[in-house]
Amino acid sequence: MDIMIKQGFKGLILAGVLVSGSAAAELGYTYAEAGLAMLSADGDQTYVGFDLRGSYLVNENIFAFGGFRMLSDDIDYTNWHLGGGYRHALDAKTDVWGGASLDYQEVEAEFCAGFFGCSSASADDTAPALRGGIRHQLNDKIEVGASARYVTGDFDYLGLTGQGRFKLQENLSLTGEVDLQDGDFGLFGGVTYFF
Repeated sequence: MDIMIKQGFKGLILAGVLVSGSAAAELGYTYAEAGLAMLSADGDQTYVGFDLRGSYLVNENIFAFGGFRMLSDDIDYTNWHLGGGYRHALDAKTDVWGGASLDYQEVEAEFCAGFFGCSSASADDTAPALRGGIRHQLNDKIEVGASARYVTGDFDYLGLTGQGRFKLQENLSLTGEVDLQDGDFGLFGGVTYFF
C-alpha cells in the first residue's frame, strides 16, 4: 500500500512539472475554510474534531497557507501547519501547485487504572513537509482537486486527499474531502469562504 501511495505522489509531482501553460485558472487562493473532521486510525481509534484552514494569494502565482486541527478519541491529536506554495495554470480551469510547510503534531493520552489513579503521556514533533496537488473547475458551481503531502520527522506520514467544492453563493462553497493518511481513512466536511 505504501509503495502505491508513494508512486502516486511522485506521479502527481511529475505531471505538474512536465505540463505547462500560460492561461490563468479562475481558482481562488485567498480563502478561509472551517469544518468537522474524522480520522479512523488503526481500527481502534476514531478521532473527531474541528479543522480550520486558510490560504492567501501573495501575487499571481505565490500563496501562503496554513491549517489547525484538533481531533479526539481516547487519545487527543493536534496538528498545525504553515507554509508557502506556487501555483501554475495548465489552462483556464486547471492549476497544479506545489509547496513546503512546517508541520507540528502532538498526541496526548490519559490512562486510568482503578485506585492507582490516572496518569497522562504526550509526544510531539515539528518537521518540514512537502505538499502538491491539482485543482480543476468543472463548471461554474463545482471544483474538484487532489493533493498529496509528505510530512517528515518522528511522526512522518504520506497523505493523499480528494476534495470537492460546491458553490452556494459567489464567495461561499460547501467543501467535502476524503483523506488517506498512511492508510488511515479520514473525512472532512465544511464551508469555504473566498475573499
